[in-house]
Amino acid sequence: MLATIGGPFLTLILLGSAYGGAITHVPIAVVRSSYGPFSGRLVDLLRQEQNCAYGGINCQSSFRLIDVPALDEAQDMLREGTVKGVIYIPPGFDRSLSLQNSNVTVTVTLDNTDPLSAASIGTAVSQANQQLSSSIRISNPLNSRSNVDLEDAYRNILYIEFMAPGTLCQSVMFVSIIAGGVQLVHDKERGIIEGYLVTPLERYEIVVGVLLSGVIKALISILVLFALAIIVAGIRPIPDPLRISLTLFTLFLTALGIIAMMTAYAVRFTSSDLYRVSCFPFNLVLYYTSGAVYPLEGFPSWMRQIAVINPEAYAVHALRLLMYRGSRLSSIIGDFTFLLTFTALMIIVAVVTFRRAL
Repeated sequence: MLATIGGPFLTLILLGSAYGGAITHVPIAVVRSSYGPFSGRLVDLLRQEQNCAYGGINCQSSFRLIDVPALDEAQDMLREGTVKGVIYIPPGFDRSLSLQNSNVTVTVTLDNTDPLSAASIGTAVSQANQQLSSSIRISNPLNSRSNVDLEDAYRNILYIEFMAPGTLCQSVMFVSIIAGGVQLVHDKERGIIEGYLVTPLERYEIVVGVLLSGVIKALISILVLFALAIIVAGIRPIPDPLRISLTLFTLFLTALGIIAMMTAYAVRFTSSDLYRVSCFPFNLVLYYTSGAVYPLEGFPSWMRQIAVINPEAYAVHALRLLMYRGSRLSSIIGDFTFLLTFTALMIIVAVVTFRRAL
């Protein structure tokens, strides 16, 4: 009864809060090659842009603008995932708008590996530019106008590709629940664990064996799912051997850490049915707060706080950088650091818990 009520309720709360929220405080690089009243007005409009998706209640700034001196530097920030868009105000922007029948274009480069944020940025910048053009027509009847050119930084990324990294992490979680927990509890129920304990094996060696067995199963499942995603769903990761290797290493770290966590959790259970039911909330919370289905910038604050300690959130972020952007290792070093720390901590917890529980 708890599972049939709690599962749908958690899905309602988590999915309802994670999907469709106002995307706020999106980091955007602004490169100004023109300084004057018109460019200043455009930047002010962008800075004041409010995302009022909930009827104007608790509106928050849509953007977090970052002034960058050079376009090349801003493009590097976009590739590394530091910003999700680059706004370039060209030289002569202000001078052109003071002339008669003049058109000038502001270029906006979007990180379309996150299609939802890219669409939000494009719409908001276009609206701000329309406000600027309207104010120019009112104050200066020279029929000059500003245009916005929206361009994607990468090939066309479909939403199904945006979801793919989270789906791979969810596969890891499913295997972790089964290989890291259900099998262990089954062995306890049938007395197999007691048989291990009379062997010369140390208890930590038994735990390591359980973990490695689970990781092997997880990697097999991930490789099959990855192949299906490419063949059936049309996922197109960058065909670079180094980045594919780093993608698999990210999934290996994630699998090892989550399997160790679920092993530490399962070792105290004596009923596999109770364990399976209690794992359902783990899967929902980790998946929906990872950014798998919606950008983290659209989450309410309490879900963002969960994402800070969610290993799947770091794995999803690293996988998107590696699969679609071709980012350098420096851009994912933070994700790897968290995953390595989390994995090491969970292995220690699993070994200690196993020794005390048996």
